[in-house]
Amino acid sequence: MPFTPPKRIASFSLATTEILQYLGFSEEVTTLKEYCENEPPVSDRSKPEYWFTMAEGRVHSLKADLSLTFSVGQQDLYKRLKEKGFNVLHLDPRSLKEVEDAFLQVGKATGTMDRAKQLSQDFAGGLAALREKIPFNAYRPKLYVEQWNKPPSAAGGWYSELMVEAGAHYFPMLARELSRPVRIEEILKFDPEIIVFSIYGAGLTFDPAEALKRIGWEKLNAVRKRRIFSVEESLLNRPGPRLLDGAKVIQWILGEAFWGWPLVQTAFARRVVD
Repeated sequence: MPFTPPKRIASFSLATTEILQYLGFSEEVTTLKEYCENEPPVSDRSKPEYWFTMAEGRVHSLKADLSLTFSVGQQDLYKRLKEKGFNVLHLDPRSLKEVEDAFLQVGKATGTMDRAKQLSQDFAGGLAALREKIPFNAYRPKLYVEQWNKPPSAAGGWYSELMVEAGAHYFPMLARELSRPVRIEEILKFDPEIIVFSIYGAGLTFDPAEALKRIGWEKLNAVRKRRIFSVEESLLNRPGPRLLDGAKVIQWILGEAFWGWPLVQTAFARRVVD
């Protein structure tokens, strides 16, 4: 049976929506940000049944013939939509290679494989360009990135590799390990020279000066030297093409602090101010 590309696609995360946009889909065929922007009443937000009912209703009302779910947080949603007979593709990339593979998976499911292959190649080429910009025998500063602050949680998954590609010595995480809460003892032992906050959903509204208020953090090299930043989280928390832009911001921070690069003013990072 010949492959019929889907005409109506329901995307339930910003990450999958952005991949679709890079592959050429527009608002006419893609439910942009449906799952993220239609927040339930506060009293219902902790009820998984609400999220599934909302998702099923969206798929029905849009007459979607392909739905995209994302990450461990939507694993149950994926399973339940599959059980209902919907055509669903679930993505859960936790490494840079898996991010590239996600482009190809979406390309295959949507009939845009040529574009997906090009996107994957461009992403790999962008990573190579990052590596080439690191000065020869450059010192790799110790970097801690926090993805959530209640409780403090080190950014995992693709972050570990991406920070190394940018030129950092990253906080110890296992390969493909998801972001996890960390104890102050772990951070003190690592003693980061640069701290970056990429707090999920906060954009640049998160004040990096929070690091100055945390008990025990005054002992950290990064805090003493005031090398503390917030970086626009959408550049780092969504595993897609824009990760390259996030990595460039990280590399600017590393370069200015340790490699003699000139200070670059960017709208995507905010430095602590005493």
